[in-house]
Amino acid sequence: MSVVVSSPAIRARDALVTLLADAGIAADRDAGAFYPQPIGVLVGLPALTGRTLAGMTFELPVLVVSGDPLNKPLAEDRLYALADDVAVAVRTDHYAPSSWRGSVNAEPLPALELLVTLTITLEA
Repeated sequence: MSVVVSSPAIRARDALVTLLADAGIAADRDAGAFYPQPIGVLVGLPALTGRTLAGMTFELPVLVVSGDPLNKPLAEDRLYALADDVAVAVRTDHYAPSSWRGSVNAEPLPALELLVTLTITLEA
């Protein structure tokens, strides 16, 4: 019998996706998951920022991506409103303008990036 054990980094990513889902925000790891919707929330790869005897701390980027150019107030309002909802859900006080490139041939899409810090308890 084999048991699949997720690494702490993957558990952190899964925990963040679950946290956002519990707040009613659809988030995904898949860059194409929100197509053809005009906006989506993507959870990036975790970065290890600290260790303790009982756990590991990770910083994860969350991108709120607009599939529409930000040349109309509606597109801007939609992007910032969703970023505000994500910030409340993950308890962070800031986000910053960014961009997201879906593939090597695609133009970068406007985005807002939030950095979320999570500590994962190591399994005994």
